[in-house]
Amino acid sequence: MRIFPALALIIGLAAPAFAQDILSDAPGTSDPPELKRIEGAFIIGYDQSGFDELSVPMSKVTYDGPETSVTLEGPRTRVIYLVPGDRSPLEVIRNYEAELTEAGYEMLYVCGGQDCGPASAMSQYLYPRDAQLKTLGRITASVFSLPRDDHRYLVATNSETNRTVSIYVAFETFDHFPELSEKTLILLDVIEGEALTRRMELVSAEEMALSLETVGRVSLYGVQFAHDSDALTPESAPTLQEIAKFLAAEPDRQVFIVGHTDMTGGYEYNIDLSQRRASSVVLALTGQYGIAQARLEPAGVGPLAPVAENQTDEGRALNRRVELVQR
Repeated sequence: MRIFPALALIIGLAAPAFAQDILSDAPGTSDPPELKRIEGAFIIGYDQSGFDELSVPMSKVTYDGPETSVTLEGPRTRVIYLVPGDRSPLEVIRNYEAELTEAGYEMLYVCGGQDCGPASAMSQYLYPRDAQLKTLGRITASVFSLPRDDHRYLVATNSETNRTVSIYVAFETFDHFPELSEKTLILLDVIEGEALTRRMELVSAEEMALSLETVGRVSLYGVQFAHDSDALTPESAPTLQEIAKFLAAEPDRQVFIVGHTDMTGGYEYNIDLSQRRASSVVLALTGQYGIAQARLEPAGVGPLAPVAENQTDEGRALNRRVELVQR
């Protein structure tokens, strides 16, 4: 890792002592694999989930939430670090940026100060009160209670390892717990796996771009067809508009439009239906939104790539979808 003299901060494993009671990591905690910590930091919060989802902001956060966000899915590790007070949020985030960039990560969203929105809104969004960790009891639960507005945030992804990292850094002024007061706090989340939301809701153009960059595909449940037909319904318009917006913003992008069905009916029938549905989407994008035909390739795979079991209505609904796949 490059060392920046102006930062006077080194990412490493050394942890010199500083005032207050917390002078070692909480029991049973550890750094996420291959991610170093800021010098002087101690772990005061830790949680590891088998498979989870994490909503990360991709724009300024207000008290109503971010205008744009992405839901990451996969095994999740959350670590909260306590850093000496002379390490500013800017120093911390710049070191993480340098470290992650050298490790092959792409910065998806970076913000600081008012560009992130109010610190109280951002911290509540990323560390809501109903999801507080209890690693050190009320101390861990109380982090980011009164963060200063010179906070910093980044989300970065590594396409080779399929890992996404979310890092929020803020200076805590809440003085009820002296262990936290006048210290910099780091909330680090690591998601292993697909940065993809499989929900029956509108997927934005920005989310499509992110999913194609990270996993090469995105599922779209907002594209709807009449029963046993390739005719698009009016409810499909918002999703088609977002697809067109995404393709217009990236004029060199070429994609497969892939139709999927459940296992209801015969195999050949479903292959044919999924191909016709994919072709209907291509026709709509070229005829109504002016997307060049050469950029789109329809394909129907019927029931061959399920994402859920086909014995329930919920599972069949998840399997009926249209996907954009990177060409």
